[in-house]
Amino acid sequence: MRTIAIPRPSLQVLSRFRGNFIPYALTGFLLFLIIIPLARLLLSSFQAGHPAIPEGWTLQNYLTAYSMPLFYQALGTTVVISAIGTLLTLGIAVMFAWLIERTDMPLRNLAWSLILIPMAIPGVLFALGWALLLAPKTGVMNMMLRSAFDLFGIQFTEGPLNIYSIGGLIFLDGLRGVTTVFLMVVGAFRMMDPTMEEAARVAKANGRRAFFQVTLPALMPAILSAAIYSFISSMESFEGPLAIGLPGGIFVLSTLIYFTTRLQAPLDYGLGAVFGVIYMVMMLVLLAGYRRIVRHSERYSTITGKGFRPRVVSIGKWRYPALGMFVLYFLVTVGAPFLVLLWASFLPSYRVPSEEALSLVTLSNYVQILSMPRIGSIVWNTLLLMVLSATATMLLAFFVSWIIVRTELRGRGALDAVTFFPHAVPGIVIALALMMAYLSPPLKYLSIYGTIWILAMGFIVSYIAFATRLMNSSIIQVHKELEQAAYVCGATPTRTLLAITLPLIFPAFAAGWIWVAVHVLRGFSIPLMLSSRNNQVFAVALWEFWDRGMVSMASALGVMLIVVLIPMTLIMRRFIVSVSAQER
Repeated sequence: MRTIAIPRPSLQVLSRFRGNFIPYALTGFLLFLIIIPLARLLLSSFQAGHPAIPEGWTLQNYLTAYSMPLFYQALGTTVVISAIGTLLTLGIAVMFAWLIERTDMPLRNLAWSLILIPMAIPGVLFALGWALLLAPKTGVMNMMLRSAFDLFGIQFTEGPLNIYSIGGLIFLDGLRGVTTVFLMVVGAFRMMDPTMEEAARVAKANGRRAFFQVTLPALMPAILSAAIYSFISSMESFEGPLAIGLPGGIFVLSTLIYFTTRLQAPLDYGLGAVFGVIYMVMMLVLLAGYRRIVRHSERYSTITGKGFRPRVVSIGKWRYPALGMFVLYFLVTVGAPFLVLLWASFLPSYRVPSEEALSLVTLSNYVQILSMPRIGSIVWNTLLLMVLSATATMLLAFFVSWIIVRTELRGRGALDAVTFFPHAVPGIVIALALMMAYLSPPLKYLSIYGTIWILAMGFIVSYIAFATRLMNSSIIQVHKELEQAAYVCGATPTRTLLAITLPLIFPAFAAGWIWVAVHVLRGFSIPLMLSSRNNQVFAVALWEFWDRGMVSMASALGVMLIVVLIPMTLIMRRFIVSVSAQER
């Protein structure tokens, strides 16, 4: 009688992991990057003293936080700025998405490319540029406004506008997020079946009524999810509140954490950890709402299996005013701040534009920056951080998304939730969590704190949520039969992924890589929190110049950074178009 060997469960599990070792190992590494620092942050909120030398367990940090009037003031300010800024962002982004995709506005293709350019201006440079334009006494625009009012006998000693105010922060916040929200909603406008709008017109509804009663309600899930995403991004904003808010005595949650753990004397890491935990819980609630809206969005599906061509709406006499609105937006978000930074970069020290100042124009700031002894290490650190973070983020996302989409691994839903969880954690909190984790035993013995590696880890955690969303949707489009055919031919899962799946979704992978690379180059909160002399990057050097009052040097370094980022941002559109074509 022949006996049949029944494989034991342990051997089956071992065989499965042996065949998929790289995807599972990288997934374990990613979970380590996400969970350990955030768990350490939670523990630090219950400890007194320095993370490296804790002085015991306590609830005093929470008692102190909840008894601080400044905490409630910062919380209220954060919510107000984020709510009003999101409304402004959403209104502008939805208007431009409709104008560019569905109307006959002139130069629509050019506008599509130009609307990506604001992404190339780091948030800190955007804020610093507007500080030079709208500073109460020396701002260029304020001086022009005072001269104009003088003609009518109205005199101001300063102002009339003040960027160092809550109104100024709302203005900056509302403009900064337009590109991201535009990218989130423009696809919905492009792919919407126009038959519903045509039916409305047959029913004698005019264009305005059809837009507000048919188009917007049909696209409401996409718009609501973009609104919540924008609100989450506004809540974690750091650059504007640091450059504009702190000089004006205005705190938000992100700058309160920075002030508590980096500026005040003595530093209070436990209190900073409490602020970080509260911040994280708030964002998790928002993230739950975002996922709920996205999960039920299929109820509003407007794309059918039949072929259709989106109808271009004629806006008649409003064609050129619409183009004028876009030009105004571009000048406000890109033209004005870039030009004032460019002007400042050519002066020995900043002066308001005038004939006298024009005679002082020089390239000495650029020469001085390029001859700095540490410029080589700053450039190297910045480029290494960009390549390392973007490549690691996209590769990790690729393998993790394959496990989520393709395998029958138990707990795939939990894995998907964990990889999306960092989207609810502001960059300042991620940096604080890494600081706590790698200053405390046993991780402090790895000597990672103060190196380029800890910055890369921070950016990987920050952008893994975006990367996995992109890879999930891309891998779903590749039929699993292609991978199964490779297995039949004897290829291992890892080789199949790298030789077949990755080339097929390369446009999406490349778009994600460039998106992450651009955001790493312009990233500010994580490098500022985790910087040291050994891992300094462009953004930190720029802030150091500005903080010391060296406005011209900071402007020159900022202009150099923008010149590098703009081509990368424009290249990204090519891959975005390729991804859109694949989705069709």
